Amino acid sequence: MSKQKKNLLLSIVALVAGCFLYAFFRKNTYIGSMFDSIKYVERVRQICLCSVCNVYKFYLPDFLWGFSLSCGLIAIHNPSKKGVFICASFAFLCGCLWELLQYFAVLSGTGDIHDIIMYLLASAICIIINLKETEEK
Repeated sequence: MSKQKKNLLLSIVALVAGCFLYAFFRKNTYIGSMFDSIKYVERVRQICLCSVCNVYKFYLPDFLWGFSLSCGLIAIHNPSKKGVFICASFAFLCGCLWELLQYFAVLSGTGDIHDIIMYLLASAICIIINLKETEEK
């Protein structure tokens, strides 16, 4: 599988997984509210919420968003080694900007440092995956 296709697939899978986490665990968000009309979603939420720790509920979706954006940018631009760092750094900076806008109440949300750490971790893992693939060739 080519680097572009692999990154596109990783991006889509991370984005879909993050959407499902929001749908089932974060009822008070825009994505979560869109799923309220589906018949069995509330029952799944009740089952899942009693056994899910806050890391999965609050931080994993942010990690997946950052990872999806990093992989998506790399899939679109198909950069060299240096470009991989630029794409992943841009995704991290977008996440930081998003959190700052939340912190200053421009956007709804909490804007906390843990989310920024998740964006950094997501970008770093994306860089590692892509540089490891480059070294193997």
